[in-house]
Amino acid sequence: MGGQHQCPFVSREAWKKGSGSGHPAVHVLSVGQNPSLCPSNQTTGWLLGLGGAHAGEDLRVTLGETYVGSGWDSDIVLTTPEVSRRHGKFTSAGGVTLLEDNGSATGVAVNGEFIREPRMIQHGDRIKFGVGDFLFYAADGATSDKALDDENVKIFKKCASPTMAWLICRSGDCSGMDFRLLKGLNRVGALPGLEIVLPDQNLNSIHMTIECSDDRIYLRPEFAALRLLRAGSIVERPGSLRDKDVLRIGALELFLRCIH
Repeated sequence: MGGQHQCPFVSREAWKKGSGSGHPAVHVLSVGQNPSLCPSNQTTGWLLGLGGAHAGEDLRVTLGETYVGSGWDSDIVLTTPEVSRRHGKFTSAGGVTLLEDNGSATGVAVNGEFIREPRMIQHGDRIKFGVGDFLFYAADGATSDKALDDENVKIFKKCASPTMAWLICRSGDCSGMDFRLLKGLNRVGALPGLEIVLPDQNLNSIHMTIECSDDRIYLRPEFAALRLLRAGSIVERPGSLRDKDVLRIGALELFLRCIH
């Protein structure tokens, strides 16, 4: 996400415990990360900003209801013009994501058509809130068969420091969390201050590095305790990563979702 929209990581324990002010204690772990906190608000997809105030950002849509609007009580806060306080609402359940206009002044458009009733959203749909233009990217690779418009992907990747992929934790101590892989070098491990910190007992201080460019995503394991699975089969010599690859470290399983 863009600099002014980044939020710090809040640990599950701190979120549950909170503080005397009623707000959760903030514990910064990863650089520029704001992972989903637990399985109850698991990410089901992202809105990729294609221009304007949110160009290059990826904004999480999670299980249950996700409100989008200009008000600070919205789950996704948009600062782009012509967006109502609670402009629209996503509802995700059972592998299906619906989008509806929440009585906004300027409407919600999907693939250029203003919606009047709740609309099922699919991977690759282009969504407009006010003047804000976004691409919906589904988190579940199994339901993401629709090919993305290459031009939309190019627009997003031209933005400053865009997200190139996500690591989605499907088991272990971090189950339900997802973490961004940005362009350049991403160090992954248990050491605070890395680009991606996973507080999981199976990880070493720096367990692996993942380098992202426009052309490829490349894995460099630092320890032997790492298995790469592709379509259910072990890849003997890990190197270039592909969308829907799985990284397994002990009980920890990381599902890779790439923007391509």
